[in-house]
Amino acid sequence: MDNYLSIFNVDNFENHKNNFIKLIKEMPPNKFDNISHTDWNLHKDIKRTYLDYFLKNVYNDYAKYFCNFFKIDRMEVTNIWFQIYKKGDFHSLHTHKNANFSSVFFINLPHKNLKTKIYSLNKQELDFEVKEGSIISFPAFYKHGSLKNNYEEEKIIIAFNMNVE
Repeated sequence: MDNYLSIFNVDNFENHKNNFIKLIKEMPPNKFDNISHTDWNLHKDIKRTYLDYFLKNVYNDYAKYFCNFFKIDRMEVTNIWFQIYKKGDFHSLHTHKNANFSSVFFINLPHKNLKTKIYSLNKQELDFEVKEGSIISFPAFYKHGSLKNNYEEEKIIIAFNMNVE
């Protein structure tokens, strides 16, 4: 596995999954590009109850793990958003500027082949295992994207960018 790839599994995720889905789906409908529902481009002042839930129930354990894994003192989330991929939705390969790391928190992952595709600098697809409740973090300059969802079930993720000190 790539040394710059970390995977954190949320303890007792099955106790949180339905709450995340409910809170995410309370957000106003908003399509962006080829993604059926996201808050990526909504005004930052809109109340994001799913974010409050994430910060209260997941973030602290994740941040401790991440800082220990990369042997850093501090991290800061610079942006956070959700995405719901319905049948036919996809996200082309891209990178994230102005961030050290990007992360994907898998809330609903009905099929393993819907996991985010991540490519190293030498353009090789990284091999890793994730499941619902996993948060994968990787350098923000690694190309990544989501293949077309050809299933009836929705893929739901929370994505975020971070900078480290």
